[in-house]
Order: sequence, then structure tokens, then C-alpha cells
Amino acid sequence: MNDQLYWIWLSKALGAGARTDEILSAFPHPRKLYEANLTDRMLAGVFTKVQMERLQSTPLEAAVQIAELCARNGWQIYTPQDAGYPAQLQSLVDQPLTLYSDGALEMLERRVAIGVVGTRKPTVDSMNIARRICADMAAAGAVIVSGGALGIDSAAHEGALLAGGPTVCVMGCGLGTDYLRDNEALRREIRANGALVTEYPPFTPASRYTFPTRNRLISGMSLGVLVVEAGEKSGSLITARRANEQGREVFAIPGSVLTTAYKGVNSLIRDGAKAVTCAQDVLAAFAMMYPDRLDLTRTGPLATEPPAAPQTPTAAKTTAQTAVAEAPAAEKTKKVPAAPLDPDAARVYNLFGGTPLHPDEIAAAAGLTPAQLIPVLMQLTLADLIAPTDGGCYILT
Repeated sequence: MNDQLYWIWLSKALGAGARTDEILSAFPHPRKLYEANLTDRMLAGVFTKVQMERLQSTPLEAAVQIAELCARNGWQIYTPQDAGYPAQLQSLVDQPLTLYSDGALEMLERRVAIGVVGTRKPTVDSMNIARRICADMAAAGAVIVSGGALGIDSAAHEGALLAGGPTVCVMGCGLGTDYLRDNEALRREIRANGALVTEYPPFTPASRYTFPTRNRLISGMSLGVLVVEAGEKSGSLITARRANEQGREVFAIPGSVLTTAYKGVNSLIRDGAKAVTCAQDVLAAFAMMYPDRLDLTRTGPLATEPPAAPQTPTAAKTTAQTAVAEAPAAEKTKKVPAAPLDPDAARVYNLFGGTPLHPDEIAAAAGLTPAQLIPVLMQLTLADLIAPTDGGCYILT
């Protein structure tokens, strides 16, 4: 029988977030544990009473059913013995025994992963800062890891996607779960350009307990964690604390001391987190460690200055339209789309001339949200009508 099934069985029996280092020291191969009798399990001295009961009551058939369900849906399963299992997780005392992924995780072997977290109800400035810094980090070659929630998580994923980079969403529920419908469009884009990953079996519902447990994986997969906006009791501080425990670097965007919205991030900085204002502040140390994986010259025009205040939609529209109007017509001849474009894509394509346009300008000029713009840019890119630049903008091909 496939050894992977025994990893699934053990993960199912222990539950998410269990401390696994001592268990794997006593039973490096879950199959041996499955075949061990009750006396051998008790003598190992690594299981609680509840865990002993769950080992006895969890049938291997449960693992078979999970494996078959994943196969039917095209979901991948990663265990510590599988290629593609994130190496960063191997050192955790509570490493997950099974990861379920919609998308391939092998990208993490070739890239510097940076976790990005923050409040679900951020200010507009914080959203723009998170989106721009993550776009710059992705343009430099980093993969952005976040939790797929509303607010800063969404901005982090959007920034990576707008820069043409991959991103990983670590979920606090099982694949296939009907959770957070507002972000379903964004999850589709993440799935197509990265991965949705969770340690919870398929269709496990989200709860108040699943998210704190999953937070250790956002930090665990990453070399560093950036906190963009967090209040005093923000769940993002749990991720930062776990990052510290795991020996990861912690970064934070400083905020006003006059509002409680930034009390959490300011406290992190006071306690030793590195204050950052741009992508280079986060990536500089990692670029020296991994020069073959990061290129800081590609971090865009805001790499050496704080993010600018966001333009109003009217101002951004004027900027985009002016750039199109003033572009030399001879520089680029627009291609005729091979197939009819949908209305949003046609409206965006009409904005382009000879000047590169940034996604923030495009979204404002076209009247689209960042989440709505992402699939439009993907459609135009796949149609070979536009292409991303090193600085995070887009130009005609």
C-alpha cells in the first residue's frame, strides 16, 4: 500500500497543529506506527491519552477516502517524504504531516518566500502599500505567502499577481469548502498562478480555531514575515510570534501612534521587528544569501522611497488617459485581438498606448477593483496583447 496513506492516516488521527517532532523521532515511518500494537505505542511515551484513543479509532479507510477525493478533484497531497513538500516546514516541532494543495508547491524550492499578513479591515493607504510592496517583491523574484482573507492578505496576493509572480494562499479550512465567497475570484487567480494549500482534509469547515493553527504555516513556509497593519489584538501578531519562535525574520510597516490601528505593528518594531518602507528593506539581506533567486534591480520605481499617497480615481484616470494620449503613435501598433474581448478587457486594452501603465492607474481609469483587474490583465497577457515590465507595469507587445 502507498506509504502516503499512512501519513494521511496519522495526520487525520492527530489533527492539525499537533506537536509531531517527538512522534516522528519514535516512529519515523507512520506505517510502522500503524502496525505497532497498543503496548508498543504506550511504551514510546510520546502520545497523550487522547491521541492514543484517536490512533485506535481512526481507520486507514479514512485516509483512502481522502486520497481518492483529492485524486478526483485534481488536488495534490504532500507529505514530509514527498518531493515538493516545503523544506522550511521540516524544522518545525509541529510540522504538518500532510498538506493538501490546489496547485504545485515546488515553486517554493526555487524562490525566497515572504509571508505577508495584516488586518482584515485596513486603511486604504495600508492596502496600497501592501499591494505595491508585494508587487515589487514578486518582481524581484520572491513568492508571496499569505492567508487569502479580506484586507491585507488580499492586497498581498493581488500585488504578486499583478507583477506576474506566483503566490501561495494558506487556508484555514479544507479545499472545496464554501468559504469567503467574496474572494473566490481571487482564489481562482491564485490557483492558476500559484497554489492554495492547507493541512486540513478536504471540506473541513473554517472555525475560530483553525486560523490561529494555520498561521504557523504562513510563517513556517517563509524566510521572513511582513506585518503591514495590525492592532493590539490582531491575529497577525500570532503569525509574527510564531515567526519569532521559528527563527524567521519579522518586518513591520510603521504606522501612526495616534491610532490604535497600528498599535500592534508599532509594538513589534519596539520589540525588535525591522521597520520597513519598501521591498528592498525586506529583501536586501535575503538577496545576499540567495543572489541567484532575487534581483533587486527589478523592484520598481518605489524601491528606494516610501509608497506615494494613492491617487483619486479621477486623478489616476487623467494620468492614464494622458499617458495614452501623449504616447507616440509610431512606437507601437496595437494588435487586433484574435478573439473578441469581453467588455472589461476591451476597456482596459483601449487605455494602452506607447507608455507603460501601472495596475493602480489601469484599475482607476477602467473603474475596476484590483481583484477585478487581475483576470483582465491575465486575459490580455495570455492573448499576447500586453506584457508585464520589470518595474511592475504593463506595456503593449
